[in-house]
Amino acid sequence: MNRNKSLVIMLVVFALAFLYKLIFSSENKGSFLDKIRDKDIKSIVTKKYINHDNHNIPFLMYGHKDSIVVYRDWWDKVSVGDSILKPKGSLEMVIKNSDKIEKLDYTDKMGLEGQ
Repeated sequence: MNRNKSLVIMLVVFALAFLYKLIFSSENKGSFLDKIRDKDIKSIVTKKYINHDNHNIPFLMYGHKDSIVVYRDWWDKVSVGDSILKPKGSLEMVIKNSDKIEKLDYTDKMGLEGQ
């Protein structure tokens, strides 16, 4: 009886995991990129922070209270005081200061080249 009970529990867990991935993963990926694509940014980075309440996702704050998600490997490429430029409709962000110009492209990170 214990073996059957364990098997049923495992099947339920796998089924729930499959449904979660099926329902939420593609929706979250699209909405994440759509939110970034919809932003029009011409500002200065005022703060960098890690949102520990949301899976330790790194953010750049610009202006008074606006923010944008960045990838972890972009973290060291951006400093407080850098200019941040991202035209609406684009997934490319430019970070500038007197010493550098960094082009950061969300499509490169998502494997969406050509979309």
